[in-house]
Amino acid sequence: MHRLLLDTNILLDAVSPNRPEQRETHRLLARCNGDGDMGIACGLSLKDVYYVMNKRFDEPTARKAVEWLAKLLVIGSISAEECVDALGSNEPDFEDGLIRSCAELNDCDFIISRDKDAFAGSTVRCVTSREYLTKVAQQDEKRLGFEW
Repeated sequence: MHRLLLDTNILLDAVSPNRPEQRETHRLLARCNGDGDMGIACGLSLKDVYYVMNKRFDEPTARKAVEWLAKLLVIGSISAEECVDALGSNEPDFEDGLIRSCAELNDCDFIISRDKDAFAGSTVRCVTSREYLTKVAQQDEKRLGFEW
């Protein structure tokens, strides 16, 4: 199916209550469990999830959230190549440049994010969880003969 790089805001949608598009993100993650799509998360995004969840809740909750994501998703590394690539990109935010570089170097089909200002210059198409499910996944499901 598809290789999906999940931005930090999407990972937070998945593990933190009352976040935008939480239901859609859970449905998207369900597609990454088994032989559907491959979900990829940058290690630096998992660090950010841990930080936010620890501040909002507590350390055991933060650790449990990151463990759950790490079991479900492939962890994309950030190396010197991604750092140099991000510095040379036209992304206004360095972290977005790292996410973009990780997606491009891992041959991802989509970056899943709610950040509409990021990734405009990427060779990888950026969509929200909702957009992915209503446009791409729905077409795949119809082709395979089942619908939600």
